Amino acid sequence: MFSTASTLPELLRVRAASHPERLLALHGARRTTYGELAGDAARAAGAFARLGVAKGDKIALLLDNRPEFLAAVFAAAEIGAVFVPVNTAFAADEVGYVLDHSEAKYLLTSAEHLPLVANARASAPRLERVIALGAETSGDCLGWEEFLCGGGAAPHTDVRPGDLASITYTSGTTDRPKGVMLTQLAYAFAPQQRAEALGWSERDRALVLMPLFHVNALCHMALAMLSVGGSMVLTDRFSASRFWDEVREYGATTSSLMRTIPTILLSLPEKADDADNPLRLAVALLPPEQHVRFEERFGLIACGSYSLTEDILSILGPPDKSVRKLGSCGLPAAPDAHQVKIIGADGAELARGKLGEIVKRSPAIMQGYYKNPAATAAAIVDGWLHTGDLGYVDEDGFLFFVDRKKDMIKRGDENISAEEVERVLNAHPGVAESAVFGVPDPIRQEELKACIVLKPRSNDVGADAIWSHCAERLAAFKVPRYVEFVAELPKTPSSKVQKHLLRDAGGGIVFDRSARHNKR
Repeated sequence: MFSTASTLPELLRVRAASHPERLLALHGARRTTYGELAGDAARAAGAFARLGVAKGDKIALLLDNRPEFLAAVFAAAEIGAVFVPVNTAFAADEVGYVLDHSEAKYLLTSAEHLPLVANARASAPRLERVIALGAETSGDCLGWEEFLCGGGAAPHTDVRPGDLASITYTSGTTDRPKGVMLTQLAYAFAPQQRAEALGWSERDRALVLMPLFHVNALCHMALAMLSVGGSMVLTDRFSASRFWDEVREYGATTSSLMRTIPTILLSLPEKADDADNPLRLAVALLPPEQHVRFEERFGLIACGSYSLTEDILSILGPPDKSVRKLGSCGLPAAPDAHQVKIIGADGAELARGKLGEIVKRSPAIMQGYYKNPAATAAAIVDGWLHTGDLGYVDEDGFLFFVDRKKDMIKRGDENISAEEVERVLNAHPGVAESAVFGVPDPIRQEELKACIVLKPRSNDVGADAIWSHCAERLAAFKVPRYVEFVAELPKTPSSKVQKHLLRDAGGGIVFDRSARHNKR
């Protein structure tokens, strides 16, 4: 039975009331029921209220995958606070920026991340209190257990579907990540519709591989499974060597796999029992030939998917093989409320089969980018979200993704702003200018390459110095794998044309960070 909740607190209340003893989450040997999550969320809501958290206040979450992340999300929602997920792979400068820009007053983290928080606090003067799992209370850092003990019942807060629920920072074409504002309705509605479109039920168990600070894991997996009364397995990270063992050990029936994961799994040596596993459905957008090989080898159904942080209502490939189209993202979930069309450069809708920009409209579209009205106005026009992605819709309404219109690099599961990496590179005292772009990679889709022009008398600056400079200021996944020093960058009016010219030039010495050797 599918939920019809329109807010996060309602979503959890309905499920916990109907089957409190049912298993919700597995994390290692730890088991959490629906009733236990609801109880932890209620205690955390009361504790936050006791600290002075009011409706609209921002609570940042710098946590790995664990049940407390979910408890904090529902606790914030219960009192009308706004949760701000923070990427645990961020460097201190990036964490500080998110905390400062979001105006977070409170931060929930864990003991292992406290050194990172300490280094980030200089950039986050508004941060008043840190709560840390696995830590003792000291100074303005409050241990999680003591935090919960100081709670009590939270005062009733009128939480409505249109209220702001989260600010999620996502990379785009701009220098710094933008804060995507999503409503209570978006978090309640979109996951329910995804689960319904995929045919999930209370009998399903999702293997959650992505971190919960991503909408993929939180909305498309955890909340979607909760909305139908199913269960989930929270993993710390994807491991190719352990993946099928985990699937079998936990009885996982479904998972969301970014394209890198099927590629890695297909590269493993074949085994006679590859298809002997409980995984019946995987969400993964794959090229047709790879799609068929993946299904046949592992005995499952794979469904394409397309969504954005700015609109978490999914486009999904039908689980029914007789109606799906390989290579397509699929059809809009909740088609009565969810529209997709393709437009040309003049903004006019294009005919079926014509390539143009993908735009979409749904109840789950963001309210806008936090404190960035110009970017909001550019992204949302007359209620339509302009995705910056190129594609086409065929005669049957199936969406096909073709390319990105935006200057953004897709490395594995992460979207990376080329401009953000260039800003860090250009801050190096020996760098005059730089250009960062994606180059093809068989596993991660793209890897980052930086072409760098050094300042006069800086010829002693090498690739190791560049990598060290980036590693201190950027998350590891944003540090360019390849570095090439060039005499000058092509002079063109278009950054995209410039990078195409650099990508096609070749012939120079390219330094490879992962191999630590030169390649031509």
